[in-house]
Formats: sequence, structure tokens, C-alpha cells
Amino acid sequence: MQQKNYDIILMVNIPSFYAVNLYNRIAAKRSFLVIFTEKPHANRNNDFYHQKLNCDSVFIGDLPLIQKILSVRKILHSNKNAKLIVMGWDNIMYYLSILLHPKQNNAVGIESSILESVTTGVKGCIKKLFMRRVCTAYVSGKYQKLLAEALHFKGKMIVTKGVGIMNIVEKPPFIPVDKVQNFLYVGRLSPEKNLPYLVSVFNGLPDVKLNIIGFGPQEEELKRIAGKNITFYGAINNTDLPQYYRNNDVFILPSLSEPWGLVVEEALNNGLPVIISDRVGCRDEVVQDGVNGLIFSLQDADGLRKAVQKMQDVGFYNTLKKNAAAIDFNKIADEQVQCYCN
Repeated sequence: MQQKNYDIILMVNIPSFYAVNLYNRIAAKRSFLVIFTEKPHANRNNDFYHQKLNCDSVFIGDLPLIQKILSVRKILHSNKNAKLIVMGWDNIMYYLSILLHPKQNNAVGIESSILESVTTGVKGCIKKLFMRRVCTAYVSGKYQKLLAEALHFKGKMIVTKGVGIMNIVEKPPFIPVDKVQNFLYVGRLSPEKNLPYLVSVFNGLPDVKLNIIGFGPQEEELKRIAGKNITFYGAINNTDLPQYYRNNDVFILPSLSEPWGLVVEEALNNGLPVIISDRVGCRDEVVQDGVNGLIFSLQDADGLRKAVQKMQDVGFYNTLKKNAAAIDFNKIADEQVQCYCN
């Protein structure tokens, strides 16, 4: 495989399902190789890593560091004219690879945002030095572009409007409702998701229901403080999620820190208006406040409660629901693929 000439070589930590969907589509258009540098984590759903990979790939996660370096060096030496895309700056292999490859062919994928990423101090200086070795930045959206600018990047920036391609489903037809009753959270049950706040808000709104899908370190704490109107479903496979989305009215992501938020796109793809915090990286890019969802400020202690109550205005809700149903996610996916293939 190392002797084959590639147009694009992409280096990433792990093979998440939404990234694999993107890689498969890129490989249908370009000679493409993906290098996975780490072993998958154990804190994800069973099918998070099991999407079928239909492109050339190399897995080096089980190798000692020196063997990783030698393997990557051999690949890059045989593909000096290939575009090398490293997906971030959180892996020593990314740093070594952009040093081994010609700068003019180096690119970085930026999925972190200015909302949560450090740009000052030692970490900021290291990132700025890293950015000097790349000529192109693939930024997911507005807040990822602002991060690149804060790191003094002067090269070409391409806005991809996504961090991968979800399992796109045929959207349900728009049917107006006469009551907004069921709210949904899907994701890790971990501190950055701000779930004690979410639970406390719904504890104070006993006439509406909150359904929580996911698992994580805060699961027992959340169950202990949750009121009777809150139900926990545990881990649900990604392929089974559409039926849960469609059994609810509104999706909520109240995160303190969220680089993008692919789950927001999943909810909209299933016809749900969304409520997100102003720390979610896909705000403005995917969620338009008052159009297909609501964005609340974490500085307002009552912000989420007011957003939930606003969603219960049936006329307002049905307008948002209709707008969500009109989003063409296949077109968005095609445009994302084309960003990497140009």
C-alpha cells in the first residue's frame, strides 16, 4: 500500500462512524489514504467505530512510537506531492508528520472552536508554531475559523460546514403539532455537557418530560437528583436513534463546551427543532436562532428554562419544525466532501 501514489493522505486518531462516512465519499472521488494513529476508546457506543471503511487505510495504534514514526515516514516519503491533512494538534504524530512532509502540501483540520480552545500561554504558543508548518486549514465553521485567526494563521482557509457525515436518514414529513411535551438529550453523561443544570431546569418544569439517552461518569448522580418527569434510557446504538428522535418534540444540548455538536445535525435531520447553549460550536452554522432552534446564553441562569417555555408556544414551535424539515443534509454532505476534493 505504501508504494501507491495518493492525492490525499489524512491522519486522524480514531475511526468514528461520521468520519468514516466522510472518508468513504472522498475516496470515491480521489486517490485517498487514511492513517489511524490510536486505538478506539472504550467509552463509546458499540457501533461508534464500526462503520464499514471503503478506502485505503493504515492502522498504527498498536505500534510503539518509533514504529509509528517509521511507518508514517515511509508512506510520506513515497507521497511527497500528496496533500497531507492532520486532524488537529493533539497527537505527537501530527507534529512529526508535518515536519516530515513539505510545508506547501500540509493541511490541518480544525474541529475545535474559539469558544473552548486555548490560544494563549504555552499551549497557545505551541499551536501557533504548529500552524506555521501548514498552508491550508479546513475549518468546520465560523468559530473554528476564528480560532485559526487567533492562532495567527495566514494561509488558505476552507469552511467545510461539518466535522463528518452523520448517518443521514429520510426526514419525516412536516406535520404540525398541537402540544410540545417531550424534550430529548443524546450524548455523554459527563461534566462538560452541563447536565446537572439541565436536570435542575426540568425538575422545576414537572408538566413537561425530559428523556436522556447516553452513559458516562455522571449517570448515577443525575439519576439521584432527577425528578419523576425525567427518564434515562442508557446507551442506544446510533442506528436506532431515529425512532427516539421522532418520539420527541425538541432536542436540547446545554453544553459548557462543545467543539461542534454532530448530534444537533442528527436531531434536525429527524425533524426536531433544537435548543443549544451559546458554547456549542455549530451555533450559527447549523442552528439559526429563532429559525430552526433557539440559542440560550449560559450567562443567563434562567436562559434554558425560558427557551423551553418559548418552545411550548405551538405556533412558534411549528414554524421552527417546518424550517428544520426543509434542511437538505445530503446537499450539505456533498458540499463538505467537495471541500476536501478541490
